[in-house]
Amino acid sequence: MWSIDNRTPYQIERAWGRDADGVHEWIVAVKGTFDIRADGSLALAEEQLAPLLMAQYHGKPGLSSLRYDADVVTSKPTTDVVLNGTAYAPGGRPSTEFTIGMVVGPVRKALRVRGDRRWERGTFGAIRSACEAVTQVPLVYERAYGGYDHADPDPAQHCLDTRNPVGVGVVSKGPSPGQALPNFEYLNGSLDKAGPAGLGPIDSCWSPRREFLGTYDEAWQRGRYPLLPADWDARSLLCSPADQQPSKHLRGGERVELTNLTPSGRLSFSLPRVRLRFSTLLDGQTEEHLGQLATVIIEPDHPRVLMVWQSSLLVRTNGDYLERTVVSEKVVLS
Repeated sequence: MWSIDNRTPYQIERAWGRDADGVHEWIVAVKGTFDIRADGSLALAEEQLAPLLMAQYHGKPGLSSLRYDADVVTSKPTTDVVLNGTAYAPGGRPSTEFTIGMVVGPVRKALRVRGDRRWERGTFGAIRSACEAVTQVPLVYERAYGGYDHADPDPAQHCLDTRNPVGVGVVSKGPSPGQALPNFEYLNGSLDKAGPAGLGPIDSCWSPRREFLGTYDEAWQRGRYPLLPADWDARSLLCSPADQQPSKHLRGGERVELTNLTPSGRLSFSLPRVRLRFSTLLDGQTEEHLGQLATVIIEPDHPRVLMVWQSSLLVRTNGDYLERTVVSEKVVLS
């Protein structure tokens, strides 16, 4: 009962959930790990990572940025595209400023990288220091605009950026000498209006994800509990920044171009074309259901690509009658 017959080289996890209307969902997540070779080709990694049941952070949960979101969740409305890695100065030469870029199919994004800098005392108030020359900077939201300024003894004067509570740059009254400034920023717009600049995943309790979770108030308790709120939005499942969410699910085969995200400066490859088939024996009948490419995680420092496919099957009968799901695949590496 509830077993998985895995006929793929990947790792699989499963769980039960409920959709917005309370119908049981049989959720299956398949995770493939691919090594990126020096020539830009991909190969199945010897170690296949398992789908995650819980999120993982760079440090302590709540006090650090998200590294990986949970994989075993209901179907996402599109594919999350994220990158965990490092920004490298061109040619390995120390630089005070340079640009990084990522292209994944229709997703195109560029950010400016600045060397370490801080607020300093000036003749007429605080001024920004000159940028230090750097050769590499970790791509984490701790180095992007945001943060929580609670230096004032009056809590009413505290300032929190819900888009990135662990970042730097936010001040309640004015900058103090020694306060750090962000390393990463968008090419256009002011730091505060453009918001946190990064390529990695966003925590579910950060804006704008948390606003998609819906309203859990007395009206929800009276009319919907324990179901999801009526204003729950499936976009709350997406962990990538909004500008890294394609209009529809990726299918594999998309071209990837990375600029200054590896020591060599450029890396190009194509995502594997993987087609999965899910066959579930339920109440004596076999149901065929499809999986969508839910997440693409690019990690050039390993170098590797993680891909997660999800399938959610609505089960309107007794879940005890679900015996097993067979997962098979057809793959073409390029």
